[in-house]
Amino acid sequence: MKFKITTKLRKGIKDIQGDTISLNVNANGWRVNNMKVGQVFYFEAPDVVDTHDPQIIELCENVLVNTLLYDYEVENVTEK
Repeated sequence: MKFKITTKLRKGIKDIQGDTISLNVNANGWRVNNMKVGQVFYFEAPDVVDTHDPQIIELCENVLVNTLLYDYEVENVTEK
């Protein structure tokens, strides 16, 4: 299966990077509000068959995502 893991800051944690990007974008003539920065990981895991598989959860919570600061979402992006 192919997976997409999307991270975003947890509610209540200030997105300093997003604020900085917003300032720079707005300084260049664009009008944007509420810019948020996260990460996206794409990978294949041939031995995993479900987005709720304990192996995927372990990978996210122990390697890819700092769960103190970020929430994450796992999606199956296998082409059908």
